[in-house]
Amino acid sequence: MDTFLIPMTDGNDLSTTLVSEKDDIDLSFNLLFRDAAGDKVVGFDTEYSLEPKFSRDLNAHVVEKRIALVKLCTQYRCILFRLDRDNVDYVHMLKKLSALLANKDIVFVGVRKRDDLVKLRNEYGLEISNLVELSGLVVVVLSDPALGTYGARDLASHLEVLRYLEPRNSILSLINWLDNSLNRQQVMCAVTDTYAAYKIGKKLLENRPRKYFYFGR
Repeated sequence: MDTFLIPMTDGNDLSTTLVSEKDDIDLSFNLLFRDAAGDKVVGFDTEYSLEPKFSRDLNAHVVEKRIALVKLCTQYRCILFRLDRDNVDYVHMLKKLSALLANKDIVFVGVRKRDDLVKLRNEYGLEISNLVELSGLVVVVLSDPALGTYGARDLASHLEVLRYLEPRNSILSLINWLDNSLNRQQVMCAVTDTYAAYKIGKKLLENRPRKYFYFGR
């Protein structure tokens, strides 16, 4: 289990763990459930990796994007789950992840996650029972349609829940997120987007009646 202490721009040092083995998976899910029991809000995000695939129609090898990491953040920690089909504990991870995402007592929050929901369902059979799409909610709450086009970092800066966020490096789209040699800078980038979603969700949902919720399904 690889664990990092990642400083966020709000002064919070976020315990961050990349997991793929059975014992680490079970421990991580227990910690997430414990955090969510008191907070009820969990930031949700993903990372994509490029995967070679043979196309019979083109009679050639092509490259497609698939979800490699599911990232979940609470106030205290961020867990990065590697969706590696070659891992011996892959089935166990999917089972645990499915149970967590189906928990209706937890509000998962993400920014522009509609495509992710479709891919998680089609590629892994995973469904999120209670997801608030923040790009829709912010438009309703602040009555500003332009905010619906913002990414997590820009939206977090606009709402002043996180400051001094650097733009996401485009080279990260070429990273193999299943690689065991991810460095601290790469992990920090992955965590920042997810923690930003958590902070945005906390601000927008605070003291809001349920009629303001915008569920992305």
